Amino acid sequence: MTVQMVVRVATQDAQLARCLLHGLLGAALGVHTIDIDNRSECACLHVELERARVPDAMALLIRTLPGAEFGSIRRLDRSR
Repeated sequence: MTVQMVVRVATQDAQLARCLLHGLLGAALGVHTIDIDNRSECACLHVELERARVPDAMALLIRTLPGAEFGSIRRLDRSR
């Protein structure tokens, strides 16, 4: 099952977070977008991945970027 995970990091850490996820998931990393809020200096990454890989992705981000915050994780319905 594919899910979308939302991760919030400092703007300067957005590229590192993306690279870490690419390194962990490789081609299994689905569509991802990054929304940057320059006023708050925060970036929100919206990442598609297999639900079974969520704990690994979260652990990697927490170890490397202790300020990472996690938002909703929702199932993606591909039938639409």
